[in-house]
Amino acid sequence: MIQRITISMNKDLVEELRRLAHMEGVSLSKFIAKSLEEFVIERKKKEAGKRLLDFKLSESEVEDALKDLHRMRKEEWKV
Repeated sequence: MIQRITISMNKDLVEELRRLAHMEGVSLSKFIAKSLEEFVIERKKKEAGKRLLDFKLSESEVEDALKDLHRMRKEEWKV
């Protein structure tokens, strides 16, 4: 489901985003949505990786983190 939102940004950033969207041949809206999806996926990967580095994880927590990483990799290919 698509939901519309309104955001406020610095004018220079908007112009740079327009330029990048144009270079990719997509609308500004589509470019921003795609960029935010990629950002969220990367953040989730980092969070999962940090959980793996915590030596206090139980075996089930390690398994859950690995499952999250696997799911995120699949999602990455959809973007």
